[in-house]
This record gives sequence, C-alpha cells and structure tokens, in this order.
Amino acid sequence: MKKIVKLGLTALSACAVLTACSDFFETIPGVQLDLEDTFTNRSKTQQFLYNVYTYIPDDHTGERFYSGTSDRYGGIWGGGSIEGNWSWDWHDSHKWNLGETSSGSDYVTFWWEHYYQGISKASTFIQNVDMNPELTDAEKITWKAEARALRALYYFYIFRQYGPCVLVGEEPVPLVSDASEILMPRSPVDSCINYIVSEFDLAAEDLPNVYSGGNLGLIDRGQCKAYKAKILLYAASPLFNGNTLFSSVVNTDGTPLFPQTEDQSKWERAKVAYEEFFNEFVPTYYDLHYVTTNGVFDPYESYRQVSSGYYINSENISVKGVDHSDLNYAVTPYHNHVSTDIRGGLGFAVSQEFVDMFFTDKGLRIDDDPDYKDYGLNTTPDASFYGSALDYNDPVVPSRNYFKANTNYTLKQWENREPRFYVCVTYNGSTWIHTETTAGEVTTLLHYNGNSGNAAAGHDAPYTGYGWRKTARSSAEQNQSRHFSCNLRLADMYLGYAETLSATGNYTGAMEYVNKVRARAGIPEYGTGTDDNGFARISYPSNRDDVDKRIRRERLIELAQEANHFFDVRRWMVADMAVGDGWIYPTYKQGGEGGDLHGLDYRYDPPQFFQKVAFQTRVFESRHYLMPIPDAEIRRNPLMVQNYDWKAEYEQ
Repeated sequence: MKKIVKLGLTALSACAVLTACSDFFETIPGVQLDLEDTFTNRSKTQQFLYNVYTYIPDDHTGERFYSGTSDRYGGIWGGGSIEGNWSWDWHDSHKWNLGETSSGSDYVTFWWEHYYQGISKASTFIQNVDMNPELTDAEKITWKAEARALRALYYFYIFRQYGPCVLVGEEPVPLVSDASEILMPRSPVDSCINYIVSEFDLAAEDLPNVYSGGNLGLIDRGQCKAYKAKILLYAASPLFNGNTLFSSVVNTDGTPLFPQTEDQSKWERAKVAYEEFFNEFVPTYYDLHYVTTNGVFDPYESYRQVSSGYYINSENISVKGVDHSDLNYAVTPYHNHVSTDIRGGLGFAVSQEFVDMFFTDKGLRIDDDPDYKDYGLNTTPDASFYGSALDYNDPVVPSRNYFKANTNYTLKQWENREPRFYVCVTYNGSTWIHTETTAGEVTTLLHYNGNSGNAAAGHDAPYTGYGWRKTARSSAEQNQSRHFSCNLRLADMYLGYAETLSATGNYTGAMEYVNKVRARAGIPEYGTGTDDNGFARISYPSNRDDVDKRIRRERLIELAQEANHFFDVRRWMVADMAVGDGWIYPTYKQGGEGGDLHGLDYRYDPPQFFQKVAFQTRVFESRHYLMPIPDAEIRRNPLMVQNYDWKAEYEQ
C-alpha cells in the first residue's frame, strides 16, 4: 500500500518534513510510526485522534504559560488584562502590558503555529481514518466528526486572537507541493465565521449529545452547538461588525477583511443559535451548579466549585483534564510560618481595579452602596477605614470564616461583599481556604513584613497586595493535583444570550438571563418585587445602553480569570476607554486596559500598606485589539497581510 503523507498548510511553515515535527505523533518508545501504520491500526488511529485533542488550550486555570513543553497550554489572558498581574518577570503578559510585543514575539508565533498544527492534524485524520479496516463504520463517522469539530474550534481560537485568518480547506497540503501551491490570503471575517459555523453544524450531526464518564472531555454535539453560538456572538460584536477603524486591513487584491457596515441581522443569528442550544440541552443536560450546605443554598460554595476546576458538574460544557500543581503554587500564599502543605508563591495578583468591580452584598456597585466607604487613591486611610471588632463570617454558613477580628490587618471595604469576591480574592488578613492544617485556620498577611509579604516571599508575593484565589485548593481538595479546566460553561452561555437579547430589543428577557447568574451568585436580581432568594430586586433603566452595562459587568465578574475578560473588552471595542464608565472600568481608571493599574502598596506595613497606588503603567493602543500576524508568516507568504497598525519585525 502506498504511504499517505499529508500535512496542513501551516504545519509546513513550522517543519519542512514529517520527522521534523517531533510532536506530530504521540511518542511510543521503540516504535517508528508513519501514516500507513497509524491508520491501519485501531489503537494507533485512536492515539492520533487523542493527539489532536492536545491542542485545546487550558484557558480556565492555565494562566501559567508554557510554550508547548507539556499539555499545559496557558495564556496571557488574566495577567494581560486589568484582572491581574504576575509578580514574576518571566511571564509573557509583561511584554504585552508594557508594549514590548512585536510580530516576531515568540508567544505570538507560538499560538499561530500551535493552532494551525492542530488544524493540520485534524485534517490529516479526516482524510485517512476511512482506510482503517479495524474500525467500524460508526466509529469512523464519530471520530471523523470529533476531528472536524476540533478543527473548527482551533479556527475559533485563531480568530479570537488574530481576527480573520487563512482557511486552509478540507485537503491537507501534500509535503511534496511546490511552495506556490500553499500560499493563500486571509479570508474575510464573514467567510471565517460561516466556515466555522458550518463545520460545527456538520460535526454535530454525527456526534452524541453529551459525552460523560470515561469519555468526558471528548467533543460532543452539545459543545458544537455551544461554540457555534459563541462564535456568532463574536461575529455580531463591534470588533467584527462594522469596525471602520480597521478599514485599511485589506488583502493584496483589495478585499476588505473587516465588514465596514454594522449588520443587525448578525445579532439575530447569534440569538437563534443560543436558543437552539438551550432548547436542546438545557436543562436536560446542562444547568447552573447549586450547592447546599446544612440544607441551605450556599452561593459561595456553588460558585467556588463551578469555577475551581476540581468538580465536574452540570454546568460544564467543555472541559480539559489537566494537572495544576504549578498553578496551585501560584495562587497559594507564601505562609512562611507554617508547614509546607499550604505554602506557595502567590505570584498571581489581583488589581485594585478588579477588586472594585465586585458588588457589595446588596448586589450594588460600590459606587451605589451608601454603606460603602472609600478613601480614594494615593491616600493613607485613618483607623476608621480598617480593622474589625468581630470575626467576619459567611452569613449563610457562619462556620466559614473570611477574616478574624483585628485592629489593623483588614479594610472595612472587604466586609459585606458578594460571595464571588471571597472566592476570587486573597486579601490581607483573610483566612486561608485550606483550614484543616496542623496550625488550624491560618491568616494570610500580605503587607511587607507579613507571613506572605514581600520581605519574606520576595517575588512570590503579589505586587498589588491582593492575590488570586479562585482555583486554590480548599481542605476538600488538598491532595488533588488533577483538575478539569472548564473552557466553556452555562453561565457564559446565559450572559452571551443576554447580549443578543439586548441587541435585538428584548431588555426584559436579557435581564432574566442576567438574573439567573445573579441568583446563583447569592445577590439580588434586577427588576421589581422580591426574588426567589428573598432579596428585594434592584430597579434598572430599560434601554440598550444601561442593560448592556449590567450584562457586561456581570460577565466580567462571573467569568473572572476564565480567559474571557481579555477578549470581551476587545470584541466590545471598549479596551481603550479614556475614562472609566463605572461599569466596565472604575471611574478612576484611565486608559481602559492601558494606563496606570493600581494595587495596595505592598512595600509597606499598615497603615501605609493600604495606600492605593499605581504599580504599573500599561500600554494599550488601537492595534492591541488583535495580536499581530507572526512576522514569519508575513515574510513567507506574499499574500498575507498584517493586522491594523502592526509592522514587520525589522520595522519595530
């Protein structure tokens, strides 16, 4: 039998011959694989398909970035947004934040090549799986559909980072092809969207509704329909729908890559896709995750479980099994005074801006709550702003302590906040989440001379005075290293659908879906009367601008540190907001994702520690709405055009 050797377009730019792509096949010691051998053996064919899966990123909890050295493909999405900051200089997010990224930056090139390699492998699988005599016809159909769905997913990931991309086509390009045969231009936005949608639809026809058990993590019909809706949401959003700023981005033949006129029908198309998903899968297969403690609904634990990565539940739509021992280290404080079971290097910090995004327990912005007392930037507060005469405990589960009574470790601003705040943020004086230690409950002190402060921990202390906590291990998960990174969950779908409803004039319907998320978060819903949790609902103006503000704020909080903020503020085209609107950015924030970013002054002890100071001045220019096309691709392919305002490497 003739050996079949096919590779996709961009895999060729990464390696000239098959053997040079060291990760093209999964390694089997002592065995040299080729495609004929692989696709005539059932187990090897399945192994090839599983290798196609490895290109799925670890978006939810993979913020520690690895350039392909393992399956822990993270990103810069949290540290590269106002959500957070890495204290560690090696992290690639600093290059992005400080304007030091170019079209030749290694991580820019890595993601482009990474996803196109996944696309290439998926295409190779689709073209060759039918030759395997050891597979049933049903297996061939299902496995081919999985590969097709994965290929569509990788195109979506390219699209969200780089915008309109090269659609390679169905046939992998033979290795022996002349270079002129594989030079292709970028396809316009609408062509990319329509192709990805059609591929998800086609794959969905041959996939089971939902995988579970031993097949959990494999792509199924539910994921296809969910991702279809999400890509259509992107297509309807301002960055890709009437973006005149990018009018100069055209192919060499003059074809515009970005639609220059807003098309309202794109919102309707996205809305219908969300409704198709809900009608088929909710609540039959997916529903919001609720936890009860001592017979009472527990919003803190409900949100913690659904976002921690340790629990598989009905809200998970797309998951990836990963080991996050390293990430756990990055969100666990230094705790130099206790045993090693709760000692880490809390290098992943939360900004003051993001701390201020969380609602109070009344479901209000801090700007709107009359009981919230602030002291502004660059000011040392007096004693009336800090300390607590009593232990502060969870109002639903009083045995859960958030911080102990103290005179000068905590701010009153950290009392009476919504449950998601306590899940997401480690603040000075907070009680660590793992409480069953030989030292009992441990208080984390992040000020300069504290047990987890800069004097003891050095760069393993957060440079904002706040640490990310969302994925940290509690007592229940202390011995677990295996996580499930949830790349898409139902709350994301609800809030995306709310956007489409608002855009199509159904403001009441939009707020109903926002309220589903708020109810699980344990805060009052919007509207009139009393909600199901017994809270008085909060009134709101019923117009698109005000409804959108509430949807967006809810999305930024609910999906914090889940690789959405970075892309959401870009597709909304608000990332360069000159002065904060009080909804997406605090009113004191200037420059959107750029400008000064603030935290507490970690170089001091209280009370100076409580000064809110700028710790970094970030760069955001219009070109940062998308990443640049890698310089190597521009040089290799004369038909490839660069994104808005990015230059070739030699022109930087």
